[in-house]
Amino acid sequence: PPLTQGKAIMGFAITEPDAGSDTLSASTTAVLSGDEYVINGNKVMIGNGSIADFLLIYCLTDPEEASKSLRHSVLVVETDREGYEANKIEGKMGLRASDTANIFLSDVKVPKENLVGKRGQGFFQLMQFFDRSRAYVAAHGVGLAQGALDLAIKHVKTREQFGQKIAAFQATQFKIAEMSTKIELVRTLTHKACWMVDHGKTHTKTVAMAKWSAARTAVEVVDEALQLHGGYGYINDHDIERFYRAAKVLEIYEGTKEIEK
Repeated sequence: PPLTQGKAIMGFAITEPDAGSDTLSASTTAVLSGDEYVINGNKVMIGNGSIADFLLIYCLTDPEEASKSLRHSVLVVETDREGYEANKIEGKMGLRASDTANIFLSDVKVPKENLVGKRGQGFFQLMQFFDRSRAYVAAHGVGLAQGALDLAIKHVKTREQFGQKIAAFQATQFKIAEMSTKIELVRTLTHKACWMVDHGKTHTKTVAMAKWSAARTAVEVVDEALQLHGGYGYINDHDIERFYRAAKVLEIYEGTKEIEK
């Protein structure tokens, strides 16, 4: 398939201006008209939105359904269809190499065969998606924290103050020890979460725990690593400044740190 061969790019459009964490309030509509769904709405902050070949769009298909959890469906929407517009978001705090866009859908028509799975199952599909994606974000957090620790260790071994390398100070060693321990703890939990994903185990709680704790650890470790750089860490010439900007989003996307709990 083109996706696995790197020949195509996709994304998942969920978030809306008035429906972020509250996914059941998503109002982008998909109305079945004959053999086509007609889609109208606005999605915001969508990964790969301006470069994707197609997106999965989380849509309201059954607004009159009594159960809110059965009102939404997921549809495949090719981005070259008439009525699809994507505006790339510039000036993000971090992850600037990652494409993010606001999506506008105006009478976008797709065949009814573009429905993913069964109609009305979108919310449950979304929750299954998060059970996987949050494990990947946890791994991102572990890697970011480890990278920040590596930068900090490299710096304290070369930076001299008071006549010696700052790595020789016990206060510095305590910081490194604490950072290393935090990383190893979340690495183990993340490995467990990813193992459960790979083996098809029920893993909602474990994945949420891994994502929440790894994101928090990344933010804390990067902050401490920058502190060990002193004023140099505040300058663009040093990579730790970029790590600092990149860490925060881990507590926001694929479910905020509050939602994880």
